[in-house]
Amino acid sequence: MPELPEVHTIVTDLNKHISGYKISDTTISSSYKTIPDNTVFKKAVIGKSITEVTRIAKNVIIKLSSGNYILIHLAMTGRVLLRKPSDKPDGWTCVVLKLERKSEESEKKGKPDLKELRFTDVRKFGKMGVISEKAIQKLIGKYGPEPLDPKLSQEQFLKIIKSKKTNIKNALLDQKLISGLGNIYATDALFLSGINPQTQTAKITSDMAKKLLESSKLILKEGINNRGSTLPDRAYVDIFGNEGSQQKYFKIYMKEKCPKCNMGVKFIKINGRGTYFCENCQPLNPNSLFK
Repeated sequence: MPELPEVHTIVTDLNKHISGYKISDTTISSSYKTIPDNTVFKKAVIGKSITEVTRIAKNVIIKLSSGNYILIHLAMTGRVLLRKPSDKPDGWTCVVLKLERKSEESEKKGKPDLKELRFTDVRKFGKMGVISEKAIQKLIGKYGPEPLDPKLSQEQFLKIIKSKKTNIKNALLDQKLISGLGNIYATDALFLSGINPQTQTAKITSDMAKKLLESSKLILKEGINNRGSTLPDRAYVDIFGNEGSQQKYFKIYMKEKCPKCNMGVKFIKINGRGTYFCENCQPLNPNSLFK
């Protein structure tokens, strides 16, 4: 599932390349249902201009001139692709927004600039819909702060983690507590901070929380700089169909040997999510690492 760096990459590119365009038409696959339904979706977006593209946690938010918003959540296999109308069709296309914009250059050509924003999803778990400003505010309230939020202090981070009795890996993946981190970046942040993913939140100390917050910021910023992670299934690509490169810099995720001590990497599943860690560098009793 795309995480903060992947969604950030998509949103940044979309904001640059589709802001100012008008949605001239929309086509929706008969096998796909938008929110609240296809008829309402079409009526709400056709003829409206795109004023800005932002995100809320891992949600892509496209602001429209009407004051409503298009929400896209990629789930496991969703993609947002920016194409020319003449480009060949993309497999598993659910929704196509036909975009146009008049510019000085297009006036000279005698026709508007045309693009297509295509939402594709092999498994169709992803969501695309139109929502109101009120719904946007409600959506914001569902998520905890992001590690990159400058207002998130070490003390607040520790308090949030300890508010739920579980292991630290589960806490980091709980978007109601901390938003933006997913399986890949949480795994690597825990490795960088020397914390075993099975450590109970009640045992997380102030020093551990400080290191974990720093590591989370570092790994997310690196992921953003490398335009996200593309795994062997190639599920994630940017809006131009290009892969990210963070997978070349994974710290311990998908590794067989620990890059620090060369011991074999332990693989377990925590709440169904594949988790990699080094028992030597991330001991369950961390007293030797955090003094």
